[in-house]
Amino acid sequence: MKKKKSLVVTYIKIFIVIAIIAVGIFFAIKFFSKEYNSAEYETIKTDMLLIQGKTEVLSQKVEIKEKDAKYIGTKLKDKEVDSTIQNLIDKKIIDMDSKDSNYYYLDDSNLAELGLNNIQLDSNFIVDYKKNDIIYVKGIENADGNIIYKLSDMK
Repeated sequence: MKKKKSLVVTYIKIFIVIAIIAVGIFFAIKFFSKEYNSAEYETIKTDMLLIQGKTEVLSQKVEIKEKDAKYIGTKLKDKEVDSTIQNLIDKKIIDMDSKDSNYYYLDDSNLAELGLNNIQLDSNFIVDYKKNDIIYVKGIENADGNIIYKLSDMK
């Protein structure tokens, strides 16, 4: 009888230890996941700021009609609308009919042409040369859990 009681107490202790370890692992994963997402968010924001700086200078050169200055990228109105771009249109992130915007699609070769070879994202961007805003096509989740696309919406 004493052996059975002792065995039950041992099992309860083992269960409590396993439960404590599981809770600890859960919180550790949650913490590191949050830190990783925060670092990824800041990296994308920094990349977008770099693109914004380069495209702002380019936009000013085009406006003053500097020799050989032209916008870099594919004019969004000339690009085939795929599901990703349609998603941005549906969410009203971009307004294709706006007279206050001049959207261009930037891919890796356009970023290289801007001198931004160090941006290591496998995604593409849209630049609004009139508003000087950058849009990350895939979007990134912020700390509040919202998906952010525009640099102007990042804090």
